[in-house]
Amino acid sequence: MKKLTTLLLLFFYILIVQKITAQVELEGAKDYGQLFNVTYSETEEDVIYARTVTNHIVTSTDGGDNWSVLYAEPLDKYATLKDLKLINDGTSLSFIVSAEGTDYNAIVLFDLATETITRTYSPPNSFETDILIESYDILESNNDIALMHTTYSLGGAYTHEVFYTGDGGANWFPVYYSPINDNVAINNVAISPAEGETLFLMRGGSTSRVIGGLFVSTDAGQTWEEKIPGNMYDPISFNPNNADDILLGTGYGYDTHVENLYRSTNGGDTWNIVPITWTTMSQDNINEIAFNPTNTNEIMVLEENEIVVSSDNGTTWQNYVYNDIDPETYYYGLTASYNPFVSREVLISTNYYPFLSEDGGATLSKLENPFINSSGTVASFTSEDENHVYYGLRSGYIHKDLQTETEEGYGLQSLEQGFGSPLKVYADPVVSGRVFTNNRVVNTSYLSVSAEHGADSKLIASSMFFLILEDVSTSVTNPNISWLSTGIEAHKVDLTDMENIIDTNIPVPQTGEVVTAVQVDREDEATIYITQDVSFYKSSNDGAIWELAVTGLEELVSRDDLILDIEQNPLNANQLMLATTNGIYLSENKGDSWSLISSEFTNDVAFSTVTEDAIVAVTHYSDGFNIPLPEAKAKIIFSKDMGETWEEITPEMLNYSVTETSAFTFTEDAVDVYLGVQDLGLVKYNIDLTTLSITSEIVENKIIALYPNPAKDSFSINSYDRIEAVTIYNMAGQEVKKVSETNQEINISDLANGLYIVKVKTSEGTLSKRIIKAN
Repeated sequence: MKKLTTLLLLFFYILIVQKITAQVELEGAKDYGQLFNVTYSETEEDVIYARTVTNHIVTSTDGGDNWSVLYAEPLDKYATLKDLKLINDGTSLSFIVSAEGTDYNAIVLFDLATETITRTYSPPNSFETDILIESYDILESNNDIALMHTTYSLGGAYTHEVFYTGDGGANWFPVYYSPINDNVAINNVAISPAEGETLFLMRGGSTSRVIGGLFVSTDAGQTWEEKIPGNMYDPISFNPNNADDILLGTGYGYDTHVENLYRSTNGGDTWNIVPITWTTMSQDNINEIAFNPTNTNEIMVLEENEIVVSSDNGTTWQNYVYNDIDPETYYYGLTASYNPFVSREVLISTNYYPFLSEDGGATLSKLENPFINSSGTVASFTSEDENHVYYGLRSGYIHKDLQTETEEGYGLQSLEQGFGSPLKVYADPVVSGRVFTNNRVVNTSYLSVSAEHGADSKLIASSMFFLILEDVSTSVTNPNISWLSTGIEAHKVDLTDMENIIDTNIPVPQTGEVVTAVQVDREDEATIYITQDVSFYKSSNDGAIWELAVTGLEELVSRDDLILDIEQNPLNANQLMLATTNGIYLSENKGDSWSLISSEFTNDVAFSTVTEDAIVAVTHYSDGFNIPLPEAKAKIIFSKDMGETWEEITPEMLNYSVTETSAFTFTEDAVDVYLGVQDLGLVKYNIDLTTLSITSEIVENKIIALYPNPAKDSFSINSYDRIEAVTIYNMAGQEVKKVSETNQEINISDLANGLYIVKVKTSEGTLSKRIIKAN
């Protein structure tokens, strides 16, 4: 009896310590990756930092070949990050958290060693209804000193106000207010690196077409002196070896504005024009000036269509001119960063793509990365033999064949087209390669289908009214029949002859109410399930008669919720699931009655096509439909026992992703969850759905042991079975080490102290154990 008790206790212990083993991967097509403020580390070779278009700071440790998320803004209010800078001798990053009209606006300091925010500067005028932080500067030698430029509307006018602090933001002093300065706007602000009381305001113009000029203060903004009036200014750069040596560039301007680069060698007291011949184009503005910190004789100036460089401290200049507006090659350079470890290597961020130059700016190559600006669409086809993913980009989409790892784009627009109505894509759940698409051009909506992932698309229907594809379901018993929800309509589509598609509009129970989901019964093509609002309907005669079936759904009605998705279990056709704003409901009798199995707001839900009793669901918005700007904190929940217990992949583990769509592909005992993230592109999160069994792990005594535990520099594994691979994950589910040679001690001296999950794959299966890394 004692032995049995011990085995049971050990079994339950293993169940407790078993942890979700998951891994997040960036899967977007690298040809289309979009990054800003791409910056080389000053202290670590091959390390690069950048920001995405929304709420992430990302990094590469191998010169741009591979990327990971360094920081994700939690988005307690909808915000974007901008103006990323490397400061404090390369030990910190600073950036703006931009959240219009909220007290969430801030300038933050991010420590690279601890990967934490160490200081926040909040605007003193956050009460303004549409406030934004437009530009800033922080003194590197004393971070208590900072300059913050804010904008907001006042009496219908666009107002600029600048504040100065000498105590880290505890107290702010207004140093510029546009209404008392001819309503002249501020373009940029700066503090002299050598003197915290010497400030620069690069001014623009006003609504009355008054041209600003450069303002310089030597007393922390108490008084100002105007320098070089008659032009509008924006970028400024200080020689890293001599703060009195300053370069200043002009920004946008009116008719009298002249494009120029200016230089001061006495800290900004006097200025001279640097003789450069510019090529005239649409705006004629300078965006960036960069000294090479390891060789200050090298200087780069980025203009809208020109890269201008000097290798002799500005005595002579070479212009590299791009005559066409082509973001694929170069247009509108924004920032430049010299590699401190490789001579003449420069990273250039532009209005869309980042570029790498290995010859000081003479030639450029795209710095490929997976952070595509996704339009949100994600769909998938999953089966034992094939898995395909489709994700939105540039109003079209990309098909990714997961067997061949090849990709093909459909309907992608060029960068110059500005992108119109995005092409929405749904993968047929039964027929591989068949996809349904929906878009709107001018005043007409189009509904189409392709049998080849998007090639040779055939029109199903078009309408002056809105056809909004909401869901697709295909008969398993007759794959030529598909049902579509197109907003307030349901369509039965016969695809037997792709050259003669038969589209039938089926009357629905609630006229004018959106059909949020549709499902063809897997055992009977004439049995159809649809949802409208909080109602579930089923028909046994192809939609001729609809029967309301809401037993167990009464709470949805009382709460004024919505049903968002229907799924039928491919391994047990009697089971149906509903994803709702009140949680997940399960039916064991094809919808005759329902029971709540999760109270989590759920947008998308799926039964595993391979693993019995496994369910996966995604919440796109943590606070539901809080219009107009919901908190986009996507999370994943999953169950291995048909909803009796649930585990969660938190928003933090998903890097606070902004997404509106999700899709799933299943393999034996695992699922890949795909999200179409606004700035991370296509994100894949892998979840292990394996469960331990008493027979394989306890009775046969095939227990895996890690020793020593805690471990200092290394540990060993004791296993009854042959070990094939070992993977170590941190507690965020991120892979930190993978080992194939397992006959020796596993070195973890390079890992930070803390708790880790060790996933051990043996000849008989996989088991996860915890280990503590300690001194």
